[in-house]
Parts: sequence; C-alpha cells; structure tokens
Amino acid sequence: MTSTTPGPVADLERAFEAAATIVDAIPADRRDAPSPCTDWTVADVVEHVIDGNLAVARSLGPELADAPEVDGSLGPRFRSSAAALVAALGAPDVLAGTVTVPFGTVPGPVAVQLRTIEALVHGWDVAVASGQDPTVLPDDLAEAGIAFSGSVFATRDRSELPFGPAVPVDDDSPAIDRLAGLLGRTDPR
Repeated sequence: MTSTTPGPVADLERAFEAAATIVDAIPADRRDAPSPCTDWTVADVVEHVIDGNLAVARSLGPELADAPEVDGSLGPRFRSSAAALVAALGAPDVLAGTVTVPFGTVPGPVAVQLRTIEALVHGWDVAVASGQDPTVLPDDLAEAGIAFSGSVFATRDRSELPFGPAVPVDDDSPAIDRLAGLLGRTDPR
C-alpha cells in the first residue's frame, strides 16, 4: 500500500500504514478492552475506521465487497479497506471533485485530510487502549492534522462536529498526543 507520488493521498497511505502496524499488534486479550472513544472497544474503533474507509470509497463509485468477518482478521481487514480507499482516491479527477464523507460532501482534498486525521486519531485510540506506543504515527502528519483541525474549529461550531471538548496537553508532548487532545481524547496512560 505504498504510493510513489507525493501528496495528500501518499500522506493518507503513510497514516494508514502506521495505524495498520498498531492494529496488527493488538494483543488478543485487548481487542474487547475499552478505548478512549466512549462506549467503544478497541475492536469497535478499528471496525469504525474500516466502515468509514469503505463508505467513502463506495461514494466514489467503485463496486466493493464488504471486508469479510473473519475471527482475528482486524489487521487484514483494516489494510484491505485502506487499500480500497486509496485506490478509489487515485482515480482520475477524484481530488478535483467532491467526496461524500460520513457527515457531508466536501472537496476531494478535504476528504483525504479528514480520512488521514481519522487514521491518526483512531490509531492513537487503539495504541493507548492496547498498551502500544502511539508515537509510531507520523509526527509531520499529526502536525498537519493539528493545523487543519484548528482551522475547522475556527470556522465551525464544535458542538456540530463529532469531537469532544479539547483536552489540555503539554506543548512539548508528541504531535499525535496533541492532536488527540485537540480532538477531545483523554489519555488513559
């Protein structure tokens, strides 16, 4: 799942690859552990990202089979959904148009940034809930996610968005921890 062309889709692939390494390493006894997402287990968070990837990919037109329900298959299913989305986003002129995401229709590059942030923040959720190090998620992409999210919060009523209130995080904390705090995640570590 590696692109040779730099740009937003390549950044999304990097976020997916880092998150996939976290998903692959979820200990079996932590799949049903609570996550920082209220009422969701670790497996629920991964399924949410899989479902979101497939929904956005389908909105772009390709016929996709559902990721199969196979016991213990979170990692392969996550990677498959990520690859399907990246392939759909690579179609000609997709980034020049609009894309339907779970909460509306947005310009193509915005959809890519939203999915990148989704991969990063839910990668963080899974990492901290399963006892892993979330700093394997790319620092530069987390910094870009902070800037993008800050611009969104400056122009939209936060209560209309699927994020809790920002949680204070030290300025010298890793970028992924600051992004998670900005999006309302409380660090249980």
